[in-house]
Amino acid sequence: MNETTITVVGRLVADPVIRQTYAGSNVTTFRIATNARKNRPGTGEFEDGPTSYYNISAYKSLGANAAISLHRGEPVVVTGALEVSTFDRQDGSKGSAADITARQIGHDLSWGVSGFAKVSRQSVEGGGSDPLQSAIAAYAAMASGRFASTGPGREDGTTVPYGVVDEDGVIAEVGAEVEEGAAESAA
Repeated sequence: MNETTITVVGRLVADPVIRQTYAGSNVTTFRIATNARKNRPGTGEFEDGPTSYYNISAYKSLGANAAISLHRGEPVVVTGALEVSTFDRQDGSKGSAADITARQIGHDLSWGVSGFAKVSRQSVEGGGSDPLQSAIAAYAAMASGRFASTGPGREDGTTVPYGVVDEDGVIAEVGAEVEEGAAESAA
């Protein structure tokens, strides 16, 4: 079966929500709104076209990182597999929904700047920590100033490991146990 790949640029309608599938894995869902700006003939002014809404689903580490990084109103770029479905409303009319299973998500940098905190994948590949806890740890380290951006210019070459954040917001060792409520206090 061929799938339709789409890239959509828009703004988050609400903060992302983490849900659990029937199989027990996490999925992050959110909605974005987008509209085309069109040049009015003769005036040179731009006007907004009709608004389109897309339901976004992101799984595994992409979903965990999106849940921590994205917030209502922020401009984003989403690439993924598009599926359009139709349904019957209670009043008998037909409706349609555009759902995207995301493969990549990022901030639209034409509107501002964004930070990046690399999360090591070694423990996840070995069956280690929860990607959501790892994203929380990376975000907490970046927010506290204890984490410098990774990349070619970074001298020590270290990354934030997949791990957990303890009650003081300190990144614990991979595999360390965290007390109840510690993840919520770090976010």
